[in-house]
Amino acid sequence: MRKLENLKPERVFYYFEEISKIPRNSYEEKEISDYLLNFGKEHGLECYRDDVYNVILRKKASTGYENSPKIVLQGHTDMVCEKTEDSTHDFKKDPINLIVDGKYLKADKTTLGADNGIAVAMMLAVAEDDKLEHGPIEFLFTTSEEIDLGGAMALKPGILQGDMLINLDSEEEGILTAGSAGGENIDVILPVKKVSSDVNFSYKIKLQGFFGGHSGSEIHKNRKNSNKVLNEILALLNEKADIYLVSVSGGGKDNAIPRTAEAVISSKEDIKSVIDAVVKEIKEKYIKDEPQTEILVEKVDKISETMDKESTDKYINILEEIPTGVYSFMKEYPEIVEASDNLAIVKTGEDNIRIITSMRSSEPHVLEELKRKIVVIAEKYNASYEFSAKYPEWRYRSESVLREKAVEAWKELTGKDMVVQVIHAGLECGAIMQQYPDMDFISIGPDMQDVHTPEEKLDIVSTEKIYNYIIKLLKNLK
Repeated sequence: MRKLENLKPERVFYYFEEISKIPRNSYEEKEISDYLLNFGKEHGLECYRDDVYNVILRKKASTGYENSPKIVLQGHTDMVCEKTEDSTHDFKKDPINLIVDGKYLKADKTTLGADNGIAVAMMLAVAEDDKLEHGPIEFLFTTSEEIDLGGAMALKPGILQGDMLINLDSEEEGILTAGSAGGENIDVILPVKKVSSDVNFSYKIKLQGFFGGHSGSEIHKNRKNSNKVLNEILALLNEKADIYLVSVSGGGKDNAIPRTAEAVISSKEDIKSVIDAVVKEIKEKYIKDEPQTEILVEKVDKISETMDKESTDKYINILEEIPTGVYSFMKEYPEIVEASDNLAIVKTGEDNIRIITSMRSSEPHVLEELKRKIVVIAEKYNASYEFSAKYPEWRYRSESVLREKAVEAWKELTGKDMVVQVIHAGLECGAIMQQYPDMDFISIGPDMQDVHTPEEKLDIVSTEKIYNYIIKLLKNLK
């Protein structure tokens, strides 16, 4: 028995359940691309796959629509693989365990993968339905969107034939996205010196259970950054006692606000009571915003090596100075974030600590300004730095036939006005536009919440509404 067989639209949720059985972490999309190619061949569609596992399927126009604009429906096949601390799920082999919870579809202690699996499911449902009215359609399934927009960035010119592209990676019903931020990562590599330890007491401090969330669409929601909160604890302990850092780590994805972090510290005297007092102080500070957060303290075996005092101080100070969160808001849309950074990942190496920050901005010059600020901080502490994972912004266009048709179709379907917006999260439209500058773009999608976290959920009724809207929009684009 299928878990989702009673959900509507039946074929959309049929395909969502099917692809939820297929592991599809970023950079591991071959299996899902094989599935898509087999689907295309079984349904008599023209099929194409490139060397990064992007897949394009082409469906001919329905009768009477042969001269209509060529449409591209687009979504990405990879998902953010996050799970709760007590989950035993293996994203490399286990299917997502789907749960219908009232009006929502969720997963059992993991991300759901509706970002962007629901786009894949909708596209397959459209592709198989020969009763629909539409012009020529290309179904573009891209890869590694959640890491670096790698699939979209690797698209070669001349492969796509479409005039208009409908991206299905937005997460709010009734909202049409017409522009998005670009971004880049900066990896700050802080050198540290390790010395033989003559300390007697060592403790692990572990933070878990933070809300987290998407570092673009939820960066303005005051969700606490576990790397920053852990550093507050370390800074307070460093003021009150003589501590030495052994290791520190936190976060796992550059596009997710970090939910967990931990550090091992040592001291010559037993400072357990000091740690307990500091932990209590931090819990009380954040209990209102992050009530589910846990801060765990446990004693560990004697440590043979620690970082020296200078390295310990340098790490605490540099992490305090590197910003995280909203940097600026847009002048044209004061409620929309213009630029931000997410202090996403901290990792201890043999002779360094790597601090990875994901930066976003809808304005290139503001992104450069933010980059310079972090570079100045890195250089202050004699840290090196590397830039990576750059992707372009999608600039808003004052004229768009597709946008006008999309707004009209929503009004006809719902009787309501569609909201047009520019968002702070990154979308693949900007990357695709680099090779296809004359293509007309929009982005739409159903209601989702808490994407990139184990609390991710998809609104079932909203999914049906958006699917019906896609069918209507395709029919109207004649």
